[in-house]
Amino acid sequence: FTWPVFAGALELLAALRGPDLLRMKGIVNVGGAPVVVQGVQHIFSDPVHLDRWPSDDHGTRLVFITRRIERAAVAALFAAAAALEG
Repeated sequence: FTWPVFAGALELLAALRGPDLLRMKGIVNVGGAPVVVQGVQHIFSDPVHLDRWPSDDHGTRLVFITRRIERAAVAALFAAAAALEG
């Protein structure tokens, strides 16, 4: 992801389903660099840019704890955002 695309998808999810977004946290590969993200409902902490990856796995890893939001819906949102990015 680029940061604007990832942040836009997350903002859309929070705008549409914020009360049901109980917790979100993870590490995002932003142009090859690791960025830690976390939030609750509509409130997100500032992203933390790490100096290096904590492991050999450089893939984006996100955990969502939700109420009445299907995993497939969240996955589809981020897949669509990635597809629009090119």
